Amino acid sequence: MEEQWQFCCCWAAVDGCHLPIKCPPGNFSCKEYHNFKNFYSIVLMAMVDSNYRFVWGTCGFPGNSHDAVIFQSTKLYSDIKGGNFIPQISKDVNGVQVPPVVLGDSAFPLSSWLMKPYTNAVPTPKQYNFNYRLSRARMVTEGAFGQLKGRWRILLRKCESNTSELKIAALACLVLHNICIDLGDTLPRKLDLTIDPVTNQRRSRTKVRELLQMRECEKIRDTCSQGLLVRDALAEKFWLEKETGIVK
Repeated sequence: MEEQWQFCCCWAAVDGCHLPIKCPPGNFSCKEYHNFKNFYSIVLMAMVDSNYRFVWGTCGFPGNSHDAVIFQSTKLYSDIKGGNFIPQISKDVNGVQVPPVVLGDSAFPLSSWLMKPYTNAVPTPKQYNFNYRLSRARMVTEGAFGQLKGRWRILLRKCESNTSELKIAALACLVLHNICIDLGDTLPRKLDLTIDPVTNQRRSRTKVRELLQMRECEKIRDTCSQGLLVRDALAEKFWLEKETGIVK
């Protein structure tokens, strides 16, 4: 991530997307599975590395679930919180020990290992620069989901199978996606949903997220003091790099 996307101490980015389904049976399904985009879905949430490979994924939560609730309900989150997953290493950044971090959007809770953008109504230039750097690095998730749904269109259109079968199929597609990358099986540009087939140029970020049915959830307020220190230290580092043109 540092070499390719200029975001130090980062090992993955996390994001989610909707997988369209028919409304499951049950009295509460209409509400639980009906998402804010006005269709029924389950959520595929995944972590992506700098080479568009999926390093972790979970699938099956109802479409109306919040990203933070989904992520905090996983075993991965519990393992990281318990100190049983991320190596106990860090890098000194402006006097703050920064551990390996995951990048997320404003819907995720801030912590020392999970970075999110500043959510000020009017961010300072330094905060704006940090948000830009985080957003640029986090675009690997859109690229990975674009290739994934481009290869396996079952994830793009409404699936008539039950949610359990779609969950298995989606996770299998993540594995197949990684195998394709490892074997150098390139994806034709016409199948990559992040590329406009008419202009042969990358679509705008808004259009990509719309096509991929990627998630937008309510912002979570910053609550972790150590996370604030880590984010401020990274923001200061990125600002100095911008001002001096020297990457340290």
